[in-house]
Amino acid sequence: MSPNRAADPIKTTRTPLPKGKLIMTTRLITIVLLSTIAISTAVRSADPKPSFSTIIRQETRSTFRKVANYVTSNPQAPDANLAWKWLFTTAIEQRIEDEAIPFAETYLKSEKPDPLVKAMAQQALIFGLARSGKADDAVELFESQLRFARLQNGREIADFGTQLATTLRVSGHFDASKKVFEATANKFFLDGDLRAMCENKIAKLNLLNKPAPSIDAIDTKGVSIGLSDYKGKLIVIDFWATNCAPCIDEFPNLKAIYTDLKADGVEIIGISLDGDAALVDAFSSRYQLPWRMITTDASVEEFRKKYHVRKIPSLYVVNQSGDVVQYDIRGTDLRETLQKLLQK
Repeated sequence: MSPNRAADPIKTTRTPLPKGKLIMTTRLITIVLLSTIAISTAVRSADPKPSFSTIIRQETRSTFRKVANYVTSNPQAPDANLAWKWLFTTAIEQRIEDEAIPFAETYLKSEKPDPLVKAMAQQALIFGLARSGKADDAVELFESQLRFARLQNGREIADFGTQLATTLRVSGHFDASKKVFEATANKFFLDGDLRAMCENKIAKLNLLNKPAPSIDAIDTKGVSIGLSDYKGKLIVIDFWATNCAPCIDEFPNLKAIYTDLKADGVEIIGISLDGDAALVDAFSSRYQLPWRMITTDASVEEFRKKYHVRKIPSLYVVNQSGDVVQYDIRGTDLRETLQKLLQK
């Protein structure tokens, strides 16, 4: 070969595939590609982007742990009290008081606690005990605070007691919830309104885990309605009125629950205190409320007495066996309660 002559290119021989095998190979490639796309889509669907509330919750918890580490490592820092205050406020607002228990106990043992921060630490500790299943300890600590409350101004601690009792009830600690109301009523026996509120809450607690009081009436369309119509269903009974702002504020949540869980067996019965079927029908149409409504004066008054409805909104959950299992729960508490009952 001459040194100036370009080398011959390497020759390769390709044997063409038979037509049948070519088609099969093409189909195989197509199947693999489609399978890859399907798997990729499934992974994306199973891992959706987090919602705004999820992002806030995750970031807040992360910050909570960082602040807790900072303040326990630097108890003498100039801004320590500010950090402690943020820690307990956040625990209460985000309902993660159980995570704040050790930090609340640490602060309450400090030599010169700030009175305001101390009160918040006590509140976080009590709620933390309630949320972590230590109901009796939570009640005992609440009662110890109640002993030092002034008889002339019991509303603040009574409101705190109501929140505690609600937390205990939602967690299934009905007896502990009742003790909180009994202790509050006994402490502020001179306050007739406060005592009546506590007695009403106790009467509602006495409905729990017992057959739901009967409901038989005519709905706004003139059709008979009763709990027996929903046998085997999970029922939400909602006492409300068109002039009740908190009632109306809860409707988006109720509508979402009804849309999401109706197929699983969740039903809603609305009992309006308006006494005007035409008004309630117009209101239901305007707000797109798809469940049936009762508004007959005589029936509504009878049901109010049976269910101890002193104020509205007032809401009850009746399980598939026909027993009242919760009352006056809203938002995420209501959805989570219904989902747990459906799982049972």
